[in-house]
Amino acid sequence: MPVSFEKLNIGQEYERPYLADIWGYKGFQAISRGVVTPSRTKFIILFVTKQKQEALTQYNDYLDGDLLHWEGEKKHSSDTRVINARSANDEIHLFYRDIHHTPFVYYGQIHLKEHRLLSSSPSQFVFSIRNENRSPDIFQDIETHQCEFKSLDQTEKDSIVKSRIGQGLFRDGVVELWGSCSVTGLSNHSLLRASHIKPWRDSSNQERIDPMNGLLLQPTLDHLFDLGLITFSETGKIIVSKKISQDDINKLELKFELNFKLREIHKRTMEYMKYHRKHVFKA
Repeated sequence: MPVSFEKLNIGQEYERPYLADIWGYKGFQAISRGVVTPSRTKFIILFVTKQKQEALTQYNDYLDGDLLHWEGEKKHSSDTRVINARSANDEIHLFYRDIHHTPFVYYGQIHLKEHRLLSSSPSQFVFSIRNENRSPDIFQDIETHQCEFKSLDQTEKDSIVKSRIGQGLFRDGVVELWGSCSVTGLSNHSLLRASHIKPWRDSSNQERIDPMNGLLLQPTLDHLFDLGLITFSETGKIIVSKKISQDDINKLELKFELNFKLREIHKRTMEYMKYHRKHVFKA
C-alpha cells in the first residue's frame, strides 16, 4: 500500500501505529525516526516533538506562529533532500506534538523558507506551515491588520477571530469529531457553532486548531459557554452558573433539568474543560 495523505485531515491527531498500518508498514518502528522518506515516493515526512525524552538528542524544534523552527539530523543525512525539495518536486509533510508519548497533530504540507547548513552541529531550518493553496489564515490576517485589531474591544476581537476560524481548520476538525451538537445532537451544521473550550486568546497556536479543544454547539449553548455561564463536569454533565437566573433560563427555553450532558467524553477534551471550569466559568 503506497504512502498517501488523502485519508488524513489537517489538524487531527494521529499515532504512529495507525499511520504505519494505513501506509502498509509491518510495524511503526519503520517510521519511528524524526525524518521518514518512504521509498519510491516524493515525500519527506517530519515527525517533530518539542519536548523530547531525556535520553534522546535534544534538538531545538518548536512552532512559532505559522513557522516551524527545526534542527536537522546530527548526521546531516537528510539536509540536501530537504533543501532541494521544491526544485525536486518533493513534498514535506509535518506531524508535530508538544510532548513525547502523545499523539501527533498533522499539519499537512509545509514549505522551506530559510536554512543554515552547519557541519559540527545540526543544520537549522525554518518552514512555513501555512497551506499555500489556502486563503490567508487567521494568524496572518490579524498580523496584517494588527493596528486596527488592537483598537477593538475584547468582545469585537473574539467575534472576528471566531468567525474567521469558523471558516477554517478548527471548525472542520470539530465538525468531523462531533458530527452534530455536542449536547443536543442537532445535526444541521449550518445551525451549529464550533466553540473553543480553552479560549482562543489563552491558547497556543496548536491548541487553537486542535479539534479536541472544541465543542459543536447550537447558538444559545455556544453563547452561554463562551460567557462562562455554563460548563461541563468531569463526567460531561452540564453545570449552570448562579449568575444566570431561573427566569432567564426559562425565557431561553433551555430545560437544564433534563440533565443536559456531553454526548461523548474525550480524554483530551476534558483536559481542556478543566481549564474552562477554572478560568472561564462564573460559578
